[in-house]
Amino acid sequence: MVLKRILSVAMVLAATPVFSQVQLFEAEVSGLVLPFFGIKWNSGITEYAAGVEYTIDGRTTLGFEYAAPLADTLTFDPALNAYTIHPYGIFEFIEPDNLKTFSFAIRADFIHEDTRTKPESTPDTLKYNTFSRTQLGGGPVFALRIFSSENLILVPAAGYEFFYVTYQRNQLIKAGQSGVFKEGTYLWHDVFGSVAIHFKFNERFGMTFEPKVTAKIGEGRKATDLLNISASTGLVLAF
Repeated sequence: MVLKRILSVAMVLAATPVFSQVQLFEAEVSGLVLPFFGIKWNSGITEYAAGVEYTIDGRTTLGFEYAAPLADTLTFDPALNAYTIHPYGIFEFIEPDNLKTFSFAIRADFIHEDTRTKPESTPDTLKYNTFSRTQLGGGPVFALRIFSSENLILVPAAGYEFFYVTYQRNQLIKAGQSGVFKEGTYLWHDVFGSVAIHFKFNERFGMTFEPKVTAKIGEGRKATDLLNISASTGLVLAF
């Protein structure tokens, strides 16, 4: 039960997708979102995130996100500080130009969650306490690009991702004892919907804001963590 609580609460929001950037840029237009900032929340944890995205010719987006909880929830050792590194890619197969405003893309994510090194003054037994989790997954993203005005673009999107998840938790309770060293694998499922709002100052510069709702399902996740809400904003440079 304790392990399930840790797995479901500790950094559970890290897999939430960031932007639908391949839909924000028109065909043959490249661009950057530099930087973007976000906040993610569910009933168990609040997390901040920052990163950058690069879109190539309106078809392929490569991104990197760093995230960490505002308050750590690794209850087996409150001194542990968690963080997440998250490279990802979005590859568009059907452009909005080909079927009016419809877009179909595949998203791929690699997410690694870990804990920071403890201070030198930490007792030897507690130095062995660690938690890490790696997620590898992807899935389809369906979106529409709606030109509301010359300067405003709305991109509602919906998608699904599955993740192959491996975790490891080490806890040395006392000196001379073997402690608790657990590892395992899960299969997780995320279903999400969002609306990206892109305001263009001119042909090159703009801002984007994207609220998102994600349902997270899978063994090791608590029912109270099913609903996740996030929002991201960033500066957009097209070229």
